[in-house]
Amino acid sequence: MTEPRAGVVIEGEKLRMEFVVTSAESDGELHQMRVTYAPHSDLPPSHIHPAQDETFEILDGAVEFILDGVPSVHAAAATVEVPAGTVHQLHNISDEPATVLWSTRPALRTGEFFLALHEAAGDIERVVAVIAEYDDVFCLADHPT
Repeated sequence: MTEPRAGVVIEGEKLRMEFVVTSAESDGELHQMRVTYAPHSDLPPSHIHPAQDETFEILDGAVEFILDGVPSVHAAAATVEVPAGTVHQLHNISDEPATVLWSTRPALRTGEFFLALHEAAGDIERVVAVIAEYDDVFCLADHPT
């Protein structure tokens, strides 16, 4: 597996992630990515980060967040804070791409999680195994939002 470091890019069909700062570059303080969501990107499953806070700075476009079951749309120049333990989802529901600067504190194994998840894409058994292995940084929510 590729080591998480600044400049690593993960390309998906409706999502592009570029690592800006990783755990290695920040002494574990921060994992930051520039993420571009394609128009009408998929909604990820409801999930939490047990011990990490997230900040999303919307750079371009608009993104729908669902925080603890409450949907809201945020456009460029907005910042959305997601405290640890908050059930959430986000995606682009518009006809234009949306770009977000996504910061996770502390970094923990966030970079490794996204790289492992990308490598497992398309194989549901591997995806489930990755989610189980990285339950310190990502947990499926007990209830849908």
